[in-house]
Amino acid sequence: MTIPHREPQKPSFREASKDALLLVLRPLVRWLSIMRVRPDTLTVIGWTLALGSAVLFGLGYARIAGVVMLLGGLFDALDGAVARESNRMSSFGAFLDSTLDRLSESAIFVGLIFFYASMAYPYGALLAGVAMTFSLLTSYARARAEGLNIDCEVGLLERAGRIVILSVFSILGLLTVGLGLVAAGALVTTAQRILHVRRATRG
Repeated sequence: MTIPHREPQKPSFREASKDALLLVLRPLVRWLSIMRVRPDTLTVIGWTLALGSAVLFGLGYARIAGVVMLLGGLFDALDGAVARESNRMSSFGAFLDSTLDRLSESAIFVGLIFFYASMAYPYGALLAGVAMTFSLLTSYARARAEGLNIDCEVGLLERAGRIVILSVFSILGLLTVGLGLVAAGALVTTAQRILHVRRATRG
């Protein structure tokens, strides 16, 4: 009997990008581990930077806010990597990270809504509200699916991608364009996850 040959699956673009980022950050991760920096400390620093970014967005300093937001995203990537490197993973650390991620993202969108409202640009505020809604829904859909023991790491745009897009477009002076891309990507990702869970539960 001949066993059919199976070609090894190539990693997705998202997985390849994540692996590349971790490779670049590897020396910093090792140094932070050697210095015994607590992963929870990195989580709180990232959250603080996100809040600072939200205030800057609200005040209209979009370019500076984009830089601060990108820096906060770096700390968000470091906390989990340092926890694994130093073998200091904990259930509370994972809970704290997820909770502060949602708070950080909400704060940034609230800052954007405030900015557009203060500029008397209701469509911009509406766009920020849509982006906020579906960004939070992508995270909720994954968490709810995992609560049902269904792996749900699927979709076009995860949180890291949203951070990069909004940060880069803000720095380039194209805040509304970046916000529109985030809103569209988050909407598509939410739909993808709903369909994924529907397929997984149909048996």
